[in-house]
Amino acid sequence: MESKHYQYFFMKNEDVPYGKKAKLIDFFYDSYNIYNATKAELMASKLLDEKTIDAFLEHKNKFDLEKEYYDFCNTPFSFVTIESDDFPEKLKNIYDVPYGLFYIGKLPDFKRAVSIVGARRCSAYGKKLALELGEKLGANGFTVISGMARGIDTYGHRGCLDKGGNTVAILGSGCDVIYPSENSLIYEEIVSSGGAVISEYQLGTSPLAMNFPRRNRIVSALSDIVVVIEAREKSGSLITADFALEHGKDIYVTPGRIGDSLSTGTNKLIAQGAGIICDIDLFINELLEAYGQSPKVENNKKRNLKLTEEQKMVYDLFDEYPKSLSTALEESKLDYLKLLSLVLSLEKEGILTEVFKNNYVKME
Repeated sequence: MESKHYQYFFMKNEDVPYGKKAKLIDFFYDSYNIYNATKAELMASKLLDEKTIDAFLEHKNKFDLEKEYYDFCNTPFSFVTIESDDFPEKLKNIYDVPYGLFYIGKLPDFKRAVSIVGARRCSAYGKKLALELGEKLGANGFTVISGMARGIDTYGHRGCLDKGGNTVAILGSGCDVIYPSENSLIYEEIVSSGGAVISEYQLGTSPLAMNFPRRNRIVSALSDIVVVIEAREKSGSLITADFALEHGKDIYVTPGRIGDSLSTGTNKLIAQGAGIICDIDLFINELLEAYGQSPKVENNKKRNLKLTEEQKMVYDLFDEYPKSLSTALEESKLDYLKLLSLVLSLEKEGILTEVFKNNYVKME
């Protein structure tokens, strides 16, 4: 048997709690020794109670090491453990280091990694920021890390993918369980574009609420910088920020309006000393300078649209926060049908979009 067989056995074992596996490796040195340990030796570690040890030994005796490993090798998934040379360096010294990670795709080196996290129910403004930040990080050679959740996570991944960048999703489920299901296309694009979908949880693990806080420590640990775009007062993104503080990572946020529930968490982080992203291009330039690089110049000029005076006037009524047609009607002094016609013409040009019924935001 090769060492990978024993590592796979220990990865697959569900009797030993996730938080105890790395500690057992410290005690026994490797998974081969754990596999071959007697009950007395396992008891001597003082890391497991007798009931857990009995279950562990019983399941070990039923585990067909060679067949189970062979079957796994015939799936599209891979795994890496703290016993492996290619285990991410950034994870090795954190508190509660994961014993191993299952993944699909290709693990990057995580040398230039920025995580984008934020609200699941984000605003159109948050969506725009996450897309733009993901695009510019991807275009400039950074790995974008996020959790593939709805909202900010999704748009951060999407922006990076659209620019041909490298992005990694850390899941709170098994890496074969696509959650939310509507992100199946993003999942496939991440894998096919040279990125990776990663989880410390067993294949087939459901996306249970208790899994996500543990997942967030990995998002933070693998990143150099954590960016929070929109977060409520009680948000999983703030858990990631707490881990980032613990890991000594830089935290940046995009500021929001006072009184907006989606800005409560981010504005509190600002009050606690987080960096502020006031301009995405400036932020990217500062990152590149910190890595000893010059910024890439993109030919990304805005379209030269020829708008009528009335179209310009109506376009200027809107911004990056949703505005209702009734409010625009009052501000414009136009009649309803005329306003609606102009709004629809701007929507057709792709510079205005309806984010929910009769509420529009600028796209450029």
